[in-house]
Amino acid sequence: MFERGYRQRLEADLVKWVADGVISGDAAQSIRSARLGEEAASRLPAIFTMLGALMLAASVSAFIAANWQEIPRLVRLIGIIGLIAACFPVALQLGRRGIAWGDDAAATFAALCFGAGVALVGQMYHLPADWPAGAMLVAIGAIVAAALTGKNGPLVIAFAAMTAWSFGRFDGWQWREIHWSFLLLFVPGFLLALGRENRLLAHTAALSLSIWLVTLLSARAGDHYGVRVIDGGLAISTAYMAVGLLAWEKDWPAAFRALLPWGGWIFGILLCAETERVLDSWVVAVRLLDPYVGMTYGAALIALAALAILSRDKGRFAMIAACAVGLTIPLMFAGLGGSLARVLVPVAVLVSAVTMIAGGLVTGLRSLVIAGYAVFGVSILILLWRTVGTLLGQSLFFLVAGVVLLGLAIGARRLAGWSKRQLQAGATA
Repeated sequence: MFERGYRQRLEADLVKWVADGVISGDAAQSIRSARLGEEAASRLPAIFTMLGALMLAASVSAFIAANWQEIPRLVRLIGIIGLIAACFPVALQLGRRGIAWGDDAAATFAALCFGAGVALVGQMYHLPADWPAGAMLVAIGAIVAAALTGKNGPLVIAFAAMTAWSFGRFDGWQWREIHWSFLLLFVPGFLLALGRENRLLAHTAALSLSIWLVTLLSARAGDHYGVRVIDGGLAISTAYMAVGLLAWEKDWPAAFRALLPWGGWIFGILLCAETERVLDSWVVAVRLLDPYVGMTYGAALIALAALAILSRDKGRFAMIAACAVGLTIPLMFAGLGGSLARVLVPVAVLVSAVTMIAGGLVTGLRSLVIAGYAVFGVSILILLWRTVGTLLGQSLFFLVAGVVLLGLAIGARRLAGWSKRQLQAGATA
């Protein structure tokens, strides 16, 4: 998302600069070639090489497993260690020749072989069947490999393995255990990811953290409907968007910038979930904030305050308003009756969706615009399917919503015209 937006803005700026005589056409073409052309083409060898490394690792594992009884135990162990050790000289030679995608694939293949070796050695020596512990060993080995080689592939494997380790340790049936040890591996891995501009790595880190936070909010008894996950998820996704917007504006590492699309889509999905749940009969019961949910709200408020203070983007206030409206929805459940909440919560969801669309348009972030439109459309469909009170009340609700949206459209058109005149006046001056 960020690269696409950057390319679009850069292309528009180049056209404007050439038209204004700031740079020549040859200079603009050189910038296009340096910043837009080569980067996209250079990903293809890396992608195909990574896929090839995955297939080779699967082939090695399948071959050893198929001939397990025929291969002597010592030969198996030496073969696994030798295969892992042989990958690093290959990676070193490829790195010296300037083939970055090749040495990354070799290091990734070594990490995958290490994971397969952990499983095969455990089976060979009849160790206890504790697959989460094996995932932990794979994560540790992959982090060490990523730190020593500086490559991204082993770190991606590390995040996947530590997520499997944490989820395997989570007691989902009793809803009480929190796997705090996850942070012992995630924090070093995230610190390593900060210095690497790789989108796959950044999104893998964001996904790993999000899954652990879901288990954190789920590890409470009596939450059969996932209320704490929804309430806390709204706050976490708000913090994600605030940090992601700051990272996008301040050019922070990709690991922070990746939080923005995750936060936008999680926030939108949970808004739709609130629209669905408010129409159920059980919503009349009071929903009090859990301590962990309260902590997530504190983090969200701090992130929004930082966005308001540190950001200079003109669309930040629209995004802050969208997040603030969404955060009030759990408070409506706790402080309002069922009949009143069934009216105000859908209104809050639609207002949050509209302000998200406005913020995405002003900041130029298309993913937020799409997420806002999706929330608005899905919420309308849910309301049409479940209805808001009586048919007369439903008609009045959509009438008021339509009038408000038309008013917003007129105001946005006037604001856009005023902004355009201001820009033209500044350019003339």
